[in-house]
Parts: sequence; structure tokens; C-alpha cells
Amino acid sequence: MTVEFRLLGDVEVLVDGEWLDVGHARQRDVLVALLVDANRTVTVAQLIDRVWGSLPPHRARGTLSSYLTRLRQVLSRAAEEVVITRRPAGYVLTTAPESVDLHRFRLLLAEAHDAADERAASLLDQALRLWRGEAFADLDLPWLIELRGELSRERLGAELDRNDLRLRLGQHARILPELAARAREHPLEERLTSQLMLALARSGRSAEALRVFDAARRIVIDELGVDPSPQLSLLHGRILRSDPELTASAELQGEGPVGRNSLPRDITDFTGCETEMARLLEALPSTTTGDGGPTTAAVILAIDGMAGVGKTSLAVHLAHHVADRYPDAQLLIDLHGHTQRDAIDPMTALDVLLREIGVPGGQIPNRLTDRAARWRAEMVHRAALVVLDNAAGTAQVQPLLVGGARCLTLVTSRRRLVDLDVTRSLSLGVLPRSDGVDLFNRIVDDDRSNADPRGADEVVAQCGDLPLAIRVAAARLRSRPAWTIRHLADRLRDRRRGLDELTAGDRSVAAAFALSYQDLSEPRQRMFRCLGLHPGPDIDVFAAAALVEADAEAAERALEELLDVHLLQQPRPGRYRLHDLLRIHARTTADDVDTAADREAALRRLVGYYTLAALVANQRLDPDRPLIRFQTPTATYSIPAPADQAAALAWFDAERHNLLTVQQLAAERQWHTCVWQLAWTLHSYQHRRGHLDDNLAVWRLGQAATVELRDLAGRCLAERYLGSANARLGRHADAVRHLQHALTLAEETQELRPQAHTQSSLSWAWAQEGDHKQALEHGLAALRIVQQLDNPSWEALALNAVGWCEAQLGWYEQALQHCDAALALARRHGIQDVVAPSLDSLGYIADRTGEHTRALSSYRQAITGFRELGNAYEEANSLARLAETHRALGHAAEARRTWHAALQLYDAQHRTADAERMCNQLATTAAPRAADDDGRGQP
Repeated sequence: MTVEFRLLGDVEVLVDGEWLDVGHARQRDVLVALLVDANRTVTVAQLIDRVWGSLPPHRARGTLSSYLTRLRQVLSRAAEEVVITRRPAGYVLTTAPESVDLHRFRLLLAEAHDAADERAASLLDQALRLWRGEAFADLDLPWLIELRGELSRERLGAELDRNDLRLRLGQHARILPELAARAREHPLEERLTSQLMLALARSGRSAEALRVFDAARRIVIDELGVDPSPQLSLLHGRILRSDPELTASAELQGEGPVGRNSLPRDITDFTGCETEMARLLEALPSTTTGDGGPTTAAVILAIDGMAGVGKTSLAVHLAHHVADRYPDAQLLIDLHGHTQRDAIDPMTALDVLLREIGVPGGQIPNRLTDRAARWRAEMVHRAALVVLDNAAGTAQVQPLLVGGARCLTLVTSRRRLVDLDVTRSLSLGVLPRSDGVDLFNRIVDDDRSNADPRGADEVVAQCGDLPLAIRVAAARLRSRPAWTIRHLADRLRDRRRGLDELTAGDRSVAAAFALSYQDLSEPRQRMFRCLGLHPGPDIDVFAAAALVEADAEAAERALEELLDVHLLQQPRPGRYRLHDLLRIHARTTADDVDTAADREAALRRLVGYYTLAALVANQRLDPDRPLIRFQTPTATYSIPAPADQAAALAWFDAERHNLLTVQQLAAERQWHTCVWQLAWTLHSYQHRRGHLDDNLAVWRLGQAATVELRDLAGRCLAERYLGSANARLGRHADAVRHLQHALTLAEETQELRPQAHTQSSLSWAWAQEGDHKQALEHGLAALRIVQQLDNPSWEALALNAVGWCEAQLGWYEQALQHCDAALALARRHGIQDVVAPSLDSLGYIADRTGEHTRALSSYRQAITGFRELGNAYEEANSLARLAETHRALGHAAEARRTWHAALQLYDAQHRTADAERMCNQLATTAAPRAADDDGRGQP
């Protein structure tokens, strides 16, 4: 496996090109603190200072040790060559220096220092391409501020050295666009100014070079109160007198004559897209013929993306970047595929393009095929660049393509041109947050953005990181000096305004979206509008089918077409989502187009679908659970049918957040039956996955719904589940209050089953509180009742619960009898949900009676059973107890590894107290010698 640590931009870890999750933000801080000094020891004091600054937490060393252990586990699984080692003086992260982009950058600079000009320039280009933005862009640790400034200066120094080399090699046109942009960013850097002036002069643009000097002189005088340096003034004089040695023609410098150029100016505040630029540049030929042209066939690059994402900006920026490679012509034509004007037909486009390259109007053929042939013939021997911007589709573009071996065609479109034969296609996404904030600050260009960096970040977040939205928001702020960034953020946060805030002059996000929407057929428009009603983060084919009352196949076709025109995103196969701003536009459009009754009907179908689909998945997950009375939906749905328990768990995992938001929606609309039915269908899943806060939230809504419905049986069940949810979160008083109420309601119904379940829940709640006598009393009551019901599953559960309470009281003989009986009954009837808990109890009894080897066996079988059931909640508990047995046997390494495994599950389930208990165990248990644990013990 190849591991890559990326610090020169947002902090990322890639393994074989795939992003690796190294944990939460503080854990990443620890990793960065080590990577900056990779292969060198960093003391514990340094690490604490780097991670927490002047406000370290209580027991900072123990917390740091826990983070390092988790990092070691993640990295060891990903790449064996990356090791975090404890040294007497601190810690060291060992890895190949070139695997860290920061160190690779410095290695390339050192290599370039001793290389010949051409090689040195190439090495410096390689080094500079490693940068993806500001170093550590997504971290705000105080110690990084000074380092970030130092690295920015190193980067600028490398750029200046590279520029000098390129100028010495006569490659001024190649670096001119970048020189102009960087000179604007660093107006006081006179070396950069002189390089820009020299490149302009050598390109035959001496007047512009003189204007650059005048502007730089004013800035230096205003900012520093001094005149420009003698060197800069000397260069100015040489340009004024047209020094022939300085202004040798471009042809003498090895660059061809400049041809027709209709490109718009490059965007001065172009930000981000370094990765995308690199991908597109990789597709260009690297070798040339003797006359300077590429040796391979014509290159066609297609850039697609949603409205406002910056496709044209990227294409124009790329065109300027490579314009010197295509000296015969640099052309751009807007095909108006997605504007208020009709799209330009190929005949008209060809007429414009042929006239651009000097073909007289009288010689332009009148038939499309002849006109396209003339265009290809004219371009076959040219080194030319053509930008076909804003294409409606392949049919519009195809006649405009050229086959000249020295030509580059850039095509931009809101539609994926899947049927166009291209060299490389790129679907452009929104900006990384740091690049979005940088763009915002550049446009605002005053002290407000510096004074409120968090506000700028929030504005960009409200803009969904969409370049067009960021530009419009920044332009509005710049035009209103009285506004603060916080005021703008508050206005954008108010979704009642829709997209009205993102309009400035003739730029409007809503208008851009509306043009994409208008190009859709009516059924696709309806799907788009209905997707805006969906309250969750994403959607699958079945839920979308319910929204529009269609079958699954028709819904999938509609979703895929919306995906092709970038009105939808696909985070993973089978899942679709709307960009945040597109969601607002879809919802606003639905409010304008559809009646309230139509919107209500769509939402009722959606809630009905999720309720029924969750019921089907729950039956597969927990087939022995007695069903409640379900309201039969009036609509007909396509429902996914999970094949087994694992598939059911996977379905719930994918739909978890949707189910929560749909239940909230149903509660807001007072659809009480759906509210409490959804709570019931989610319970088994949330119990197994350990989603304790979610479980409490859904049962609070479920209990309130049963009160409104005046359903006695439902109220009894809801009170019991709400009590159990409170107990799991340590809310003992609330737990007992709800459970006692549930028991009273159960006794009123005179039904034995709810009485038994409630007694069992009370037993568990008291056990959680540590009152095992009370727990045993309720457990025995539950056992007496279930023994009258002829239900082996419930009886086995009750037997195990009684045995567990007895074991907690030290009554191991009775406990063993009850737990053995529970296991035998569960195995005899194939009740897997009870086998694992019974084995866990037997493991505990064996451990407490000194039979540690037997305890190991029981615990391991229990853990395997819980994993097969997907019951991560109980798996974590069994792992914690297994670790205790390992410690009792003197297996220090195994104990620590097992505690770490339990800790990971507790962290994932947000069980803070249990996680802290594991951290304490790890902190108070001495690490074994390296020979005992192969270096995988305490860090």
C-alpha cells in the first residue's frame, strides 16, 4: 500500500489514492504535530503545547496517549511502513520522507539547487504542484500560524526561483498568466514585479510593463514611504529605451508568433482547482514536433458541473495557462446551451469560428457538413486552442470539433457529455471550504473579513461552497459598507428568503438554477420539485418513487437524468442528494408550482413509505419481535426487501438520518400514528447499534403521539421503551418514572406480556443503577410471568436476566443454574438473540469464580454472536469484560488490545462514561515489554 500525507492544503491522508479517516479533529492535530517533524522525536511537552496550547485538559498526558494509540491502530492497518514509536524523550512517527508532501517539497527544492536550469525548473514545478492551498488550511492551531507563514515564504521563494529559470530559458509566455496573478497577490514583492515586467516586455507588451512599474511604485510609496529599489528602476529604464538585449522578439526566444485571441481575460481572483487543473494538464501532450506542436492527436477536454460551479472560469484559466503552446489561435465561443437566449446552432457557431480565423464570409459553405469540413481543413495544420463554452449537448458540439494533431478543444456544459469521444472529462465539484473563504475574502477586500474569519466561514457554508454564490454574497457585502459579515451570514441563514440574498446585479444563483430546471421535461421537473420536499440528507430510488407515485424503474431513470445535468449529486451508488442551494430552489419552485394539497400528498406518501419499509426491515432484523397493529397505507409502494439481518442493518444504516427527520416531519404535521409506528420500527436497530440519543429522541416523540391517540396499549409500550431509553443513558429517575407508569398501564390492560416486558425493563434499569437486589426482584417477577406464556425466547431472556442479577450479588451457584438454563433453552429453540447474552453472563460468572480460561471461551463466543447479530452495544460490553479476564491471566498485551477495541465502539456510540472508563483502564495498566506485545501495547 502507498500512503500519502498531505499537509500543503487541507490535511489529508491517502492510502492507494483513497481517503483514510484518521479520527476526530483533535486526533488529526496530534498526527500533524508528529508529521511536521516526521522521523524526528517530538517530546510529550511539545505535543501537548502544539495540540492544546496554553489550555491543556486535565490529564493531558493520558488523553494524548489514548489519541496516539488510536492513531497507531489506524495507521498500522493502512500501511505497515508507517510507525509511531515511544522514545524516552517523546514520540517519533517513522515514514518515508517523500510520503509527506511538506518534506517532499523541501527535498525537491534541495535537489533543484544543484541541478541544471531546465532540470531545476522542472523540479521546482513539481514542488509547487504539491501545494493545494494554504498549508494546514483546515486547522487553526496557534503553533501552526508561524509555521504557515514560514512555509508561505518558502513557497513564494521557490516560485521566484522557478520564474528566474523560466525567463532565462526564454519561456516568458509560459509563466506570464501566473506571474500576473501572483504579482497582484504580492504587490510589495519587487522581485516578482520585475519578473512580470520582463515577461511582458519580452512578449512585446512594453506599455503594460511600464504600467506595472507605475502601479508598483505608487504602492511602495504609499505603503512603505520609499521609492522602488534601484534594480527595479534600472529595469524600468531599459524597457523605456527599448533595450534590444532585453526585448528580443518572442520568435528569437523560441516561441512562435501570436495568433488570433478571443479569450476573455483571466479571472484575477481565480481560486482553488489545483487538483482539477493538474488532471487536465496531465492529458496534454508533453512532447512536441520540431515546429513546437504536440506529436499526438487533437486533445478534447470536457468540463461539466452544476450551474455556478465555475466551469467557464476553469476553462478560461486553463486556456490562458497553456496559450503559449497554441500560438496560431486561442478562440472562445459561448454556445448558450443554458442561457435565456436560444442555444446557438452548429451552422451559426461554425460561421463565427471560421470568420475568427480569417476565412472570408463569401468562402464559407452553406451546408453544415461542408462548413464543418472547411473548419477541420483550416485547423488541421494549426496549433490552436478552442473553448466551446456552455454546450447544450453532444449534437451541438460534434460538428465543431477539430482533428488537427496540434489542437486543443475545451468543452464546458451543465450536462455530462457521456456520448462525446473526449480525451478526458472532468466533473467539477464545489470549492473546498478554505478555497471558498479565500475567494470570498479576495472579493470583499477590506478589513471586515479579517476581523471575523468565523463569519466568513459561515457565509461560505451558507453558500454551499458554490463559487457563483460566494461571488454574489461577497459582491453584496462589498457594496454595503454598513453591513458586517455576521449580518450577511444571518440573512443567508434565514431560509424564508430563499435565494433572494444571492442576487447582485445581473448575477443570480436562482436564475442560473432556473435555466437548468427549464431545460427538463415535465416529469423530470416534478421529480426535482418533489426532491426539494424531502427532509432528509439523501434519498434512494424507492423513496423517490414514493414521492412522485411512480415505480422504482421510472424513478431511477428520472434520478439518473437529473444526475446527468448536475441537478443531483451521487455520494455513493444508489444514493442521491441535492446541493443545499438546489434544495432551496427545488422547494421554492414546488411552493410556486404545486398546490398545497399536492405537496401534502407527496409527503404523506413519503412518510408512509418509510414507515412500511422500516417495518419490513425490522421484521428481517428481529423476526421474533411481536408486531404491533400497523395502519395500512393507502398508496402502493415499491419496498426494498433485505435478504438477511446484515442487509437489514445496512438498510437502517443508510436510512438512519432520513428516518429520524421523517419522524420529526410527521410529528410536526401531527400524523401521530406514523410517529409512534416509526419509533417502534427503529427500536431494535437503535438498540443493536447503540444509538442511545436517537433512541431517546424517537421515543419521546412516540410517547407524545400515543398520548394524543389515547391508545392505552400503545401508551404502555411507548412508556416502557422511553423508560428503557432513559436507563441506557443513565437517567435513572426518568427511567423508573416512565417504567412504573408503563407497569401501571400494563396492569390496567390485564395482559401478561406487557407486564412481563415492563418488569424485565425495570430489572435492567435498576441493574444499571447498581441496585441488584431491586433488579433481581423485578427480574424474578418477569420470569414468573413469562413462564405462563409458553414463549421460549422470552423465558430464556428472563432466565439470563435473573442469573445476571444473582451474579452481580455474588450468588454464583444460583446464577450459573439460571444462565445455563437460559443458554440450553435458547440453543434448543435456535434463539440466537439469547445465546450471545447467556454466553456473556456465563463468561462473567466463570471470571468471578476464578475459571478464567472458561471465561475467555464464553466471552469470545458471545462477542462472535453479538457481531453476527450486529449488536455493537453489547459487543462493546463483552469486549470490556473480556479484557478484564485477560488482565487476570496476565495477558497484558491482549488486555490492552481488547480495551482499545471496546473503546472504539464506545466512542462510535457516544457512550462517554464507558469510553472514559476504558481510557482509565488503559492509563492505569502498565504496557508490556516489547517482546510481549510486538510493539503494539501502550504508546
